[in-house]
Amino acid sequence: MADLKVKAAGVEFKNPIIVGSATPSMDCYGTKKGIDGGAAGVIVKSLFGEKGKLGRNFPRPRFKLYDYKDYPGYPEKLPHAFTLNSLEECSHFGYDEYMEDVNKAKDMVGNDGIVMASLSGVTMDEWETMCKMVNDTKADWVELNVSCPFAADMGVKMGAGAVELLPEITSFCKGILKKPFSVKISPQTYDPVAIAEACEKAGAMAVNMSARLSGYDIDIETARPIGPGAQGGWGGPYLIGYGLKFVAAAARKVKVPIIAGLGVWDWRDIIKYIMVGATLVQSGVGIMLQGYNVSKKWADNINAWLDAKGYNSLDEIRGIALPNILKTAEVERAPEGVYAVVDYNKCNHCGICLRSCFYDAIKVTKAGAIVNTKKCDGCGMCAEVCPNNAVRMSSPQRRAKA
Repeated sequence: MADLKVKAAGVEFKNPIIVGSATPSMDCYGTKKGIDGGAAGVIVKSLFGEKGKLGRNFPRPRFKLYDYKDYPGYPEKLPHAFTLNSLEECSHFGYDEYMEDVNKAKDMVGNDGIVMASLSGVTMDEWETMCKMVNDTKADWVELNVSCPFAADMGVKMGAGAVELLPEITSFCKGILKKPFSVKISPQTYDPVAIAEACEKAGAMAVNMSARLSGYDIDIETARPIGPGAQGGWGGPYLIGYGLKFVAAAARKVKVPIIAGLGVWDWRDIIKYIMVGATLVQSGVGIMLQGYNVSKKWADNINAWLDAKGYNSLDEIRGIALPNILKTAEVERAPEGVYAVVDYNKCNHCGICLRSCFYDAIKVTKAGAIVNTKKCDGCGMCAEVCPNNAVRMSSPQRRAKA
């Protein structure tokens, strides 16, 4: 059986799966459930400083799911593409209550998992106070959270609104903290990877490239934002492409371990993140909607996949996709001999491919869809929309010649 253990900042995790900082980790009971469910660690819902304490009181309701219950076969079958919009901010605890809860969580978890506190301040005084307090707790790890997607909208300079201060905050907190720590970086900045590099230089022991974006939807009947009425965090499996891009770019630049996780929905997503350089992978939405015990299922599937592929550990696949990721200029352009090919045993003459053929290369006949290879551009859209998978391309995408 393959070894799923990973090590980051001197701390050993039994597997790469982390419960993200969100409602499932709002207190010691959720933390215990996360570890019992199979995760190696839990990032406790973030403690905000006193200037951001407005976030300790939550709107009700605060969750909105798009394209979730309408999926064919729900609830037996769950979609792999949906959106969660939520105005979910920090822990409901104040300073003392938070530290007490972290201690209680570690007492409950013991050596079965890693308890990871999470802090988010506005002023250096707040950061200093929280860091000194967390030093006296039983937390195994500390996350410096400068990533909350809408904290700045509360009228304070924190979260995504304070990203430019992150290297300074990192250096300052490093001088105080006596525990391993990571720095959570917002994707809502011009260059998250440059921020990660600056944080590594400032002393970060790991960087967390996993965070939601912010936004809102509008109800056209009332002309008001759907939900509580303000911007919220937007997450879900559809965002994994952003997360993989950020992690892959960071893995080429930083040497410290990377915590990933944007858009994680199943075990394959965890493998993808490790293949682009992540050490640990967290999930928030995946745990929320599939339950704490899904972590055990993910770990079992990862183990089975590694065994079937002949890998002995996660170290053997970490970063192996990086050499295969091309720069845009390296993609092969206008290759010859690429066109759509129809399998007439599968084609049912539905004509859906016609709607998306902008080159007038398809005609639907009694025999099925006929492709004029001289007109076909080889774009591949017909293959993507065909409901019966009756269309394939004559040639796969290829790497440009050096």
